[in-house]
Amino acid sequence: MGAVSQMELEIKAERAEAGRAAAKARGKSGGRPRTDSDKLEQAKILYQNSDKSSTEICKIFGFSRRTLFTYMQKIKS
Repeated sequence: MGAVSQMELEIKAERAEAGRAAAKARGKSGGRPRTDSDKLEQAKILYQNSDKSSTEICKIFGFSRRTLFTYMQKIKS
């Protein structure tokens, strides 16, 4: 019974790898798209130079507070 289970796992892994290779051949890279750095820079400037909260600014630009503060920390370092 264990051998059959192991074989099924190997077949599943092979199929997944074949699917990733086919997607790569079609030009698909997978993953989540990156946030536009221009938008992040504009949000940072607005956050630093206005009385709006970070939540309000992130709603305007369409990304999370975590994304904004991670960007600001990366720029600072």
